[in-house]
Amino acid sequence: MNICSCMAQSNRDAVLAELRAHIARVAPARAKPGRITTGIPALESRLGGWPSPGLSVIEGRAGMGRVGVILPTLSRLTQEGRWVAIVDAASWLHPPGLEGVDLSKLLLVRPGARAGWAATQLARCGGFPVVVLLDPPRLGRAARSLQHAAEEGQCCVLLLCETFERGLPLSARLELLPGGRLYVKRGAHRPSADSILWRRGAEN
Repeated sequence: MNICSCMAQSNRDAVLAELRAHIARVAPARAKPGRITTGIPALESRLGGWPSPGLSVIEGRAGMGRVGVILPTLSRLTQEGRWVAIVDAASWLHPPGLEGVDLSKLLLVRPGARAGWAATQLARCGGFPVVVLLDPPRLGRAARSLQHAAEEGQCCVLLLCETFERGLPLSARLELLPGGRLYVKRGAHRPSADSILWRRGAEN
């Protein structure tokens, strides 16, 4: 093994050791099964909160306010001293723009193409009541692993995507449309009869 390989292995070991230490610190704060409040009264009345454990999708184009839909949840949890994790596949998130979120309680991961794998590990560890997965590559079969990880870790996974991926094992599906209409989906295609007029609280 050459010097460069030894250094790379040492760096990986250090990162893994740091992540394990972090999980050991926050793991006692496991989320209880049930639902996590959305913080949006109109959405709460229709959805009853984010399913936990479970996988929920917020579908819509970037720039339409997708992050704004989950921002009240992230803000409340971090202000209560709970940790949340965001897996930023495309590295576009600007954390200082997350109004009301205590950034000292935010774990931001930018794993690129391994976003699905990273979210699965975080959901399974039991240290985060909410894991957010932003615009990952197509999950495919990895979606089932992510669902199982959420169940094992009693975690609410919130997937933000531009295009809905068929076959995802979802607990809830929302679609954000132009004009600020947020639909709560009752199936794979058809929205519920009522929609929510969403006021944008964030730019993504």
